[in-house]
Amino acid sequence: MIRFRDRTCCSIGRGLTIAALGLPLLASAAVASDWPQLQRDAGHTGYSPDRPAPPFRVKWTRSLGEPTHTGAPPIVAGGKVIVGTNWGNVLALDRGTGKTVWAYKTGGPVCGTPALVGGLVYANSMDRRCHAIAAADGKGVWTFETGAGIWAAPVVAGGKVFVAGRDGVAYALDARSGKAVWQTPVGGMVLATPACAGGVLYVGGGDNCVHALDAKTGRRIWRSAKLPGMAIRDYWLVAAEGLVFCTTQLVYGAHSTYIQIEKAIMRPFRQANEGKMLVQADLLKKIRQWYVEHPHQKTFHVLDAKTGREKFVAPIIPVHGGGSAGPLPVIAPGGVAHVMFTNVRLTASGWAFAGRLDLETGDVDPLIKGRYRVSDKHWEWQAAPGKKLTRHSTFASGFCVNDQSWGLSRAGDLLLAVRDPGWAASEGARSYIDLTTGRDGWVTADRTRVREAVWGGRFGGACHATASPIVVSGRQLFHKAVRNVIVCFEGGAR
Repeated sequence: MIRFRDRTCCSIGRGLTIAALGLPLLASAAVASDWPQLQRDAGHTGYSPDRPAPPFRVKWTRSLGEPTHTGAPPIVAGGKVIVGTNWGNVLALDRGTGKTVWAYKTGGPVCGTPALVGGLVYANSMDRRCHAIAAADGKGVWTFETGAGIWAAPVVAGGKVFVAGRDGVAYALDARSGKAVWQTPVGGMVLATPACAGGVLYVGGGDNCVHALDAKTGRRIWRSAKLPGMAIRDYWLVAAEGLVFCTTQLVYGAHSTYIQIEKAIMRPFRQANEGKMLVQADLLKKIRQWYVEHPHQKTFHVLDAKTGREKFVAPIIPVHGGGSAGPLPVIAPGGVAHVMFTNVRLTASGWAFAGRLDLETGDVDPLIKGRYRVSDKHWEWQAAPGKKLTRHSTFASGFCVNDQSWGLSRAGDLLLAVRDPGWAASEGARSYIDLTTGRDGWVTADRTRVREAVWGGRFGGACHATASPIVVSGRQLFHKAVRNVIVCFEGGAR
């Protein structure tokens, strides 16, 4: 059901068009320095070609004063930072100051990241509606009503807005008029944002299957085998390079998996290599084989985009925060993918790594090497002989833990990693790894200002809640911490 809204009243005549309202037509592509929807594009690659350079300074901070869904980062487009809240508001902030430009009220929590394309902001709400809002002034343009609340973010591609929610139906809406182009059932409620690439929409259904739908007609192309676990939820699907990625949440979280792998692989490895430099190649082979033998324990899934069949088994043990599913990969042009994973120690405050994922074989190559010694006697990292771990980044400090949530994005050659535990007395960690030089560091040295802003935030998310990745736009980085504070960082240009 479509409802149009007048720019001054509550409804307009059906004969008026979007053009008559003075709104620009839908743009065919995002401006290079914009981050207009979840993880920047319809495939959710999390990659921006912008090349901001450290060091970064804090430009502004903004406590939203409202709770938000922890795994829903903002977007940055058209000179605005736009975010949805659990109180049903869509807020547009000035990207230069963080001050509110306008606020739009929906009838329920906005749990997913909005999108801004062609002068319209699209926001899904638990009031069962997708809302189209004029980006210039925050006035409602149209709404489309579904059969139940909508948890996932809208996906915009090819002149359509794709919406899927708790009614178990995927909808394609005309982006300008809001009229339904097609609708297709997808096996139960959708709790993770779909992805669109190559003219195909990929939806994680409540039946724990991924459904591939023709983006033009809604025709089902394939349905994957049922994936292990309780649900495809919390995060989003990624579609790129002929592959589809999704994560599932296990019934008992990661606890059972951690206990089994710790006993079978990690503890024997640590005891056999006490004091030696950490080399992970053989360890990763053992983890992959364990997942091959225990497929019901997998949470990281890679499917062939043409057939829906499993492409490979990756040796990725999820980080423990965010529903124990772990963050999705970020993928740069040319098929260069990076992931966050854990191993070596799978107890509380164990070891987490960033690594490069080979999209042909599923092999993972850790980015941080030659820095740590294996130890079964100490829960924290041990430095290489003659070295001292510093506090210039979460990776160098050794407090790079797997029981807290992570988020990944990429700006040029910088891999941006967020660790956000969520409790009141933690500032979290926002780090970068330069993929060219191997150098890693804190996003900013001005951690006092970040700490004060984050600690002062309200409505802190649950401990270890899903982390929002960093958003990139030009020379600026934007991050929404779990405690509902947005921090804008500004760096140099490369």
